[in-house]
Amino acid sequence: MTFSEKLKKFMETSVDASKEFLEKAADQAQVWGEMGKLKIEILQLRSKAQSLTAKLGAEVYNLLIEKNEPMIGASTPEIEPLIKELEQLGSLIDEKEALYRSKGGKDSDLNEKEK
Repeated sequence: MTFSEKLKKFMETSVDASKEFLEKAADQAQVWGEMGKLKIEILQLRSKAQSLTAKLGAEVYNLLIEKNEPMIGASTPEIEPLIKELEQLGSLIDEKEALYRSKGGKDSDLNEKEK
């Protein structure tokens, strides 16, 4: 094999390897993008659940202390919709977290405090 043939073969092999590398890199970048989007969605959902929990607490306080209601429960009209919404949010958060983990994400990435 002549030098030019060896060089041509090397170049062809290099181009094929570069294509393969770039395709894998593009796929990984897409996965990372999806994971970033999921992480943001999870954190937003958690924040919404936290706000709803505070709202639920305020409503329970209002009923028990300010309105002097002797008995309240999950079916109390003032708090029932909040509880249902919290349950739905919990299910959605679980679903998004499972999807995040399936793409290689770690729970510790979702539990970090923002710096």
